[in-house]
Amino acid sequence: MVNLRLQKRLAASVLKCGQRKIWMDPSESIRKLVKDGMIVRKHVMMHSRARVNLRHEAKGRGNHTGYGKRHGTMNARIPEKLLWMRRIRVLRRLLRKYREAGKIDKHMYAHFYALAKGNRYRTKRVLIEQIHRKKGEDKREKLLADQATALLAQKRAAANEQ
Repeated sequence: MVNLRLQKRLAASVLKCGQRKIWMDPSESIRKLVKDGMIVRKHVMMHSRARVNLRHEAKGRGNHTGYGKRHGTMNARIPEKLLWMRRIRVLRRLLRKYREAGKIDKHMYAHFYALAKGNRYRTKRVLIEQIHRKKGEDKREKLLADQATALLAQKRAAANEQ
C-alpha cells in the first residue's frame, strides 16, 4: 500500500470535507500521476568504462608511464624479491628439465643449481650457454685424459717389450 497522507489532506481541503471521507485507490492514483507525467522514472545511471579501457590499452603500449606518472620507488612498483623469485624459478625449472631429460647429470645439476642461487646467471639464455660450454669442456678433458692413458699404456707396453 502506498502512503498518500499528504495527497489525502490536500484532497480533503479541495473537496471541503474531512480526511476520513476521502478514499483514494493507491494504485490508481499513482497510475494517473504517471500518466499525467507527474511521476517520471529516472534513467539508469551509466558509469562507462570505455575511457578506462582505452587508457589501459595505451598503458599496455607504454604510454602514460613516464617518470612524471610514477609514485613510489621501483621496489614498491615491482619488488626485487618478486623479480628474483620469477628468475630463480625459471632457472631451476630449466635445470630440472635438463636433468630429467638426461642432458646433465646430477653433479652438473648441483653445480649449476648452486651458481644460480648465488646470482651468477641473469637469464635462461646465459645459463644454457654456460651448460653447453661446461659440457664441451668436460668432453675435451675426457678426450685428453683418454689420450693420456692410451699414451701411457703404449709407453708401458713398449717398455715391457724391451
